[in-house]
Amino acid sequence: MHIITGILLAGLLGRKRRPSVLPMLRSGPVQTDHLLPGRVRFRVPSLVGAPERAEGLAERLRTLEGVRQVRVAPTTGSVLIEYGDAVVQPELLFAATVRLLDLEKELERTARPALVRELRTVLDSLNRVVYDRTSGVLDFSSGLLLLLALVGLRKTMQEGARALPAGFTLVWWGLHQLLGHGSHEAE
Repeated sequence: MHIITGILLAGLLGRKRRPSVLPMLRSGPVQTDHLLPGRVRFRVPSLVGAPERAEGLAERLRTLEGVRQVRVAPTTGSVLIEYGDAVVQPELLFAATVRLLDLEKELERTARPALVRELRTVLDSLNRVVYDRTSGVLDFSSGLLLLLALVGLRKTMQEGARALPAGFTLVWWGLHQLLGHGSHEAE
């Protein structure tokens, strides 16, 4: 509703400007705290307790065209930027902040809920135990996958075309997706 109101107001005032995407960025290494025309505040948790890094960011942001004033508070990680909204877009300031702090990889990293991280830790421990006990022949995941394949093959041979995935198989697929085994991404 707010986007529609903003578009209507911009149309009535003669400004053809698209709504900013920054209000949606409420988590991650750089968070948008508030956004007004000509003023944006970011929260950068990695700046907390790092006054030299905070001042370095402020100095470099001040050199950008259209930036009028930059205030960085290393006690809270707040970065307040006042800018000429006709000259620079807030998305550019967001991107510059991410780039200047070298947070691109942090921004690209997939967030994982605590439950998934804990399940992954338990699974990794089980993998190691089974791997050690089988002298490296199997780990828990591959052993369970092999067991499921054998059970599925037996079921298919017994039931033919009527063999549909059982509840256990669906649970396995769900856990497999939840824990991200298929993606092989670095954590």
